Amino acid sequence: MHKKLLAVFAHPDDEAFGPAGALVKYASEGVEIHLLCATRGEAGQWHEKKFKVQSSKFKVKEEIKIEETVKLEHVREKELINSAKVLGVAKVEFLDFIDGTLCNANYHQLADKITKKINSFKPQVVLTIERLGVSGHLDHIAVSLTTTFAFLHTDIPKKLYYHCLARENRDTELDKYFIYFPEGYDQKDITTRIDWGEYWDKKVEAMKKHKSQTHDVERILKRIVKQKKVDHFILQHFRRVNPEFPETDLFAGIYPD
Repeated sequence: MHKKLLAVFAHPDDEAFGPAGALVKYASEGVEIHLLCATRGEAGQWHEKKFKVQSSKFKVKEEIKIEETVKLEHVREKELINSAKVLGVAKVEFLDFIDGTLCNANYHQLADKITKKINSFKPQVVLTIERLGVSGHLDHIAVSLTTTFAFLHTDIPKKLYYHCLARENRDTELDKYFIYFPEGYDQKDITTRIDWGEYWDKKVEAMKKHKSQTHDVERILKRIVKQKKVDHFILQHFRRVNPEFPETDLFAGIYPD
């Protein structure tokens, strides 16, 4: 059986800051992984880049500061592609929604795109963000809802997993940023744990590809370096399998039809 996994996220960096360890583990084991990203992380701009240029008059290199506005969406798109390469993701697709705008007005269009991808790619496992969005971000919540809808309205994948945060791993600093940062999940509610300790270096490398988010990268690394190298999931929906909990494999119990 050729194993396939579809991961669905809202923004560039969700994969690296989230279940990157599990993704690189499965990619290294030969699982074909495709990643859908609903937006390109458009919120923001970069300014004032420096370039080395060659002066034709003096034949010397001089540094010139050029005022230039660079659209962050282009930067973050490339960052995600570079991160995905590190993780071994076979294909990245952007769904062309705008960062911060996922809501009732467009979630049927988003669900339709995810459904079409499931029907064409035919993954056994679909992975997305838990229904509170891990951080409470409304884009994350919309992606969770629409991915769930797509799973339930197709008959191809056998398992739908929500990536979640264990309560003890919750980043309390984010209470100051988000209106509501969810409490995380008790261990008794987590169905599946994927140990990715041997891929720590790849996780860090993927995170550091998101250079536009360096502040968040440094904050998260400072926190997770002290934690167990385990990604936590909830098996939210399944069909044609009889899972035995707790699981240590996203493909446990899946056999060819």
